[in-house]
Amino acid sequence: MSVVHGGNIYELSARAGCSPDDILDFSASINPLGPPPGLAQILSGCFHRLASYPDIHNKLLIEAISKFHDIDPEYIAVGNGSTELIYWLPRALAVSKALVVLPTFGEYAKAFDLQGTRRQKLFSTPEDRFQPTVRQLEAALQKDAFEAVLLTHPASPSGSLLDSETISWIAENSSKSRRPFFLIDEVFIDFCEQASLKRFLDRSQNLAIIRSFTKFYGAPGLRIGYLLAPPQVAAQVRSHLPPWSVNTLAQAAGAYCFAQDEYRHKTLDLIAKQRQRLAGELSAIAGLKVFPAQANYLLVRMDRRLPPASRLKWDIFERDRILIRDCGSFEGLDDWYFRVAVRLEDQNDRLIAAVQRAL
Repeated sequence: MSVVHGGNIYELSARAGCSPDDILDFSASINPLGPPPGLAQILSGCFHRLASYPDIHNKLLIEAISKFHDIDPEYIAVGNGSTELIYWLPRALAVSKALVVLPTFGEYAKAFDLQGTRRQKLFSTPEDRFQPTVRQLEAALQKDAFEAVLLTHPASPSGSLLDSETISWIAENSSKSRRPFFLIDEVFIDFCEQASLKRFLDRSQNLAIIRSFTKFYGAPGLRIGYLLAPPQVAAQVRSHLPPWSVNTLAQAAGAYCFAQDEYRHKTLDLIAKQRQRLAGELSAIAGLKVFPAQANYLLVRMDRRLPPASRLKWDIFERDRILIRDCGSFEGLDDWYFRVAVRLEDQNDRLIAAVQRAL
């Protein structure tokens, strides 16, 4: 199956006859500050190590993750981006049937299908902030047996968090038995770290949290992802990962970036302010509804009397070289939804003006 992604500026620039640098990309939710200051020097300082294999145990990177989260290294598995972990998890955890809350990141469907995992879909709704209720989850689990339940926190593409009732329910159920596994996608939780479910790992048997490095630290080209899970689960996943999957540059970058507290605080302050401002300006445009979010992106629903989001996407790309993410490819949404990243103030102003002109 083919999965549609945001951030495909290379293909679009080739089609449009422009440089990728000419495109203002709101379709990929990446830190607009770019990588932390000093990272280029860290990477250049590692070039002499490229003649050797990377550390097969990812020691420095795992130590940095361990220190940042105040969690024992045996709870950690690292991979070549969170997507690599997504593809190995169904096999490592022997998941034959999974309950998948939709909408969510499209690669999960492909990963489950390649492993032969049957997927039962549970559709969340705008009325419930695109997150499942405890009642929905309990009803699904009573009706059928699942090896895994997949939830996204913050949700993708809405940016909403699981509510406190659902989090308490997950914490209670993940401490009772080894099945089902609760797979929690937290790749955007860095923007609201206090909400992470990692605090339940020490009492859980079957909680696995998928994290991403590259969203928050503005370096998706480096490909760093990691799993936080009880030691026996993390070990099971590590045993399935190929050797040297995290390269030398990525290991050094991760170890450096996790220690950049000033950059982290600056990012959180910027995103909080600009998210509120961008949401307010887009909400003021007739026919648009912006959903509350805690991540670095916003989901917008269009009135059906307006042209669909796919049309809006191409209108503003052709006129302004601004790229947004139309959400018609997300299961559970349709072509009247689009998602935009939260970027710098002047860039957000360009987006607002472009949408106003197009509508």
